[in-house]
Formats: sequence, C-alpha cells, structure tokens
Amino acid sequence: MGASPKNWKISKIVPIAKPGREVSLDPSKYRPISLLNIGGTVLEKLLIKRIMHYLYKNDFLKENQYRFTPQKSTMDASMVAKQYIEH
Repeated sequence: MGASPKNWKISKIVPIAKPGREVSLDPSKYRPISLLNIGGTVLEKLLIKRIMHYLYKNDFLKENQYRFTPQKSTMDASMVAKQYIEH
C-alpha cells in the first residue's frame, strides 16, 4: 500500500452540459468533471501546507523562486528579467 488508500485516488466522472446545450444527447456537448474523495483532497492540501511551511521556515526557497510561490507571478519574473537585461 502507498502513502494513501487507493480509493482516495479513484475519481467519479460526472458529465456537465455545456452552456446552452442542456437538452442535447450528443456526448460532445458535455464536458467531464472529475470528483475525487474529499478525505484524500483534504489530506493532500494539509501535506502541501506543512511542506511549504517547512521550506519557508528553514529558508530552503531562493529569493528568485517564482513557480509554486505564493504572491509571486510570471509578471514578477518577467520584470526581474527585464531589469537584469536593462542593467
């Protein structure tokens, strides 16, 4: 057995009709939505928060880390690159 029970990663697929096409029987008029077990989803979020807290508390992330970093975006990285090039 892995880190979590197998049934936590089994999803239920629910077809949702695209806007304006609710009465159609054509399968292409629907989009699938994947619903995961709430226990697995909550545990996953808790683990991510704990790992991120540990990384920030112990300064494992570099100042120029932009991906997977709250309050930082692609625009921030672009501006830093622009400033570096201008300098």
